[in-house]
Amino acid sequence: MKVYPDKISYSAGISACEKEGLWQLALFLLSILPERAVVPDKITYSAAISACEKGSQWQLALSLLSTMPDMSAMPDVISYNAAISACEKGAQWELALCLLSTMHDVRVRPNVISCSSAISACARGGQWQLALSLLTSMPEIGVAQDEISYSAAISACSKGGQWEVALSLLSSMPDMRLTPTVVSYSAAISACEKRGQWELALSLLCIMPSRRVMPDEIGCSSAISACGGQWQLALGLLETIQDMRLMPNVISYSAAINACSRGGQWQLGLSLLASMPARRVIPTKISYSSAMSACGEGAQWQLALSILRTMTDLMVMPDAVNYNAAISACGKEGQWQLGISLLREMPDASVTPNEISYITAVKACERAGCMQLVHGLLCQMYDARLAPDQMSYLTAVTACEKTSDWETALALLDHMLVAQLAPDGTAAGAVANMLQIALDVDAAFALLESVLKVWVRLEASSGMTLATELVDHTDRQERPSAHWKVLGQAPGIVAIFKPAGVTTEAVVSQLSEQLSHVPDQAVDLHIISRLDHPTSGVLPVALGTEDSAAASWLVAQFAGRLVRKEYVCLCEGPPLGPIGSQGNVSTQLLTEATTDGGSRTEVSPLGRESFTSYEVLARYAPSHKSRGSAKTGENASSELMLLLVRPLTGRTHQIRVHLASIGRPLVGDLTYGAKDASLARACPRLFLHCRQISLRDLKGDMFVADAELPKELNEVLDGLRTLGEQASQTSSRGQSPKMLFAALKAKSMRPDRRFLRYAFNIAKPVNHMTTVTITR
Repeated sequence: MKVYPDKISYSAGISACEKEGLWQLALFLLSILPERAVVPDKITYSAAISACEKGSQWQLALSLLSTMPDMSAMPDVISYNAAISACEKGAQWELALCLLSTMHDVRVRPNVISCSSAISACARGGQWQLALSLLTSMPEIGVAQDEISYSAAISACSKGGQWEVALSLLSSMPDMRLTPTVVSYSAAISACEKRGQWELALSLLCIMPSRRVMPDEIGCSSAISACGGQWQLALGLLETIQDMRLMPNVISYSAAINACSRGGQWQLGLSLLASMPARRVIPTKISYSSAMSACGEGAQWQLALSILRTMTDLMVMPDAVNYNAAISACGKEGQWQLGISLLREMPDASVTPNEISYITAVKACERAGCMQLVHGLLCQMYDARLAPDQMSYLTAVTACEKTSDWETALALLDHMLVAQLAPDGTAAGAVANMLQIALDVDAAFALLESVLKVWVRLEASSGMTLATELVDHTDRQERPSAHWKVLGQAPGIVAIFKPAGVTTEAVVSQLSEQLSHVPDQAVDLHIISRLDHPTSGVLPVALGTEDSAAASWLVAQFAGRLVRKEYVCLCEGPPLGPIGSQGNVSTQLLTEATTDGGSRTEVSPLGRESFTSYEVLARYAPSHKSRGSAKTGENASSELMLLLVRPLTGRTHQIRVHLASIGRPLVGDLTYGAKDASLARACPRLFLHCRQISLRDLKGDMFVADAELPKELNEVLDGLRTLGEQASQTSSRGQSPKMLFAALKAKSMRPDRRFLRYAFNIAKPVNHMTTVTITR
């Protein structure tokens, strides 16, 4: 006689499968119940749904939930909770919220587990706003908020990068008579870690013991990750974990290795990796990737390759992340051949290259100038059905610019537009510059106009309003203290006057602040070109945000060298020829940061391509001769020259450094020149002024903005215009400007404006400048 299990036995069996995660066996037992004349109840179904949830089978969980009414087993809160949790693990936040709202329709009252699971589902889906909304609405549906729901909401904010909101939720828990748990603190620390707020992350970790909450490995690992390049702090936290009798896990070690990598301490990173087995921590693929990245930052590509080979020996099969780290390490040191070899090796190692694999190889080839390989890699990405991202295209375009391969660059730009990836202004400008050199200016602008249509369309689809011009309020009075005045405006651009002695950012900020008080004038401003702090003149500003069509259009023209800029400057040194003489300087310039937070530019073969042309407008020579260097045997007169300068490129301090490099520093420039210090002090400021900028507005029309020479520079030129009248009288007395300045210095007296004009008037002119027009 056969004895079949009853309903209780089957339910117990399914529950056991649920606890062990044996969802297939649970479904099998459920399927044979009708054959055994056993009607499953809601407890049995709930256990089967929970088994599917543990097995991450959200589709099967939902299917079981939907068939329960057909089997006369009405779902209860446990059934729904298991299904919502299954959706949460499957990152199906929409379905989780749908189930939560359905519970009311079938008269099943949600509890705190239902809401917390739905909040966690929103967290997985990056929907932190919905998670917060659900948390705040819990009292409205009769569910009391608890530590679990708050922790889930904090985690949602963490994954959404909202560290401020996460900390606000954490601090509000005591007001709700809720005690933050270790999960709450760990989620908040993770939020700080994702946004680089390492100080706050460490602060939270330190206050946990005083709140009678002991940190766990997750919180400590997040705090270590938050350290970023602060490798000393990361190593200190790793030791602190052990002092708290916590066992550092593989995440903690990987985070510490990554901190060493970002801090340039590749030796320490490798040391940590080697010490993991002794601490009974088995390195994972993440640990090895962090170590290889550390080697890459330390220019140790051989060690990176060695680690990759060691993984196989230790029966740890490398994945795409590991290969990508090794390719990157090789590419940074010019070993592009090895990088390509690793990329080709990946399929043989049962590893499928991803987008990052190709992009990393593209960057390696770009650094080596291997344009054909770059183009080939992009084609391989298409064949592998991997869509190149914007960065890979931009990298390839940069490589084309180095080799002047405008045909390939133009094809890449077309591919970007077909893939609906809008190039930024810099990339579009680079291609336009190549077309200008290879063809003509019209071809360059034709290209930019086609890209402009894409920028405008994207801006319109995003709901942004295309800025055209500032609202003209003729009755508005400018403030007396205003540092700016509008020189001209056109669709997408406004040109303002920047005086000397203020930064570009300060002038634009003040303009923006003043516009905020003007009715009907709500427009963003974006800086597209800068003038040095001591330089005055025309400053063009885009009417729009950084990603706006106007900003991209103007940036593209600057990058494409399609903007005509004219400066007026006064320099000193050996003659550059008679009035009308022209020349250019094309030495490479390298700009590096200084210890005081500024920057300094020098002529260097490692620098970027730079080009400056000049034309002599007027010449003025002091009556005395300046003897040349005994080492060089030079014996040339030093004179003052008024130049019209046109920089084709826009490097930092370009005009000042280029002219100083040929022995003609600007008057008033104590940083890069001042061969005659007394002469430099005679000018009240750096004699450099941007007098005109010409470019095209959003409609394609030519826009020209002019700025007259400031009063203080005009006064200097007024003094120079009278040189010839007093030169002979001064020469007979044997006095020179340099002698007069020396006499004043001996008496500790400072020259005033009247004296400066007199000092300039006693020099002997080489040519008179009254025939030259300086202002417009």
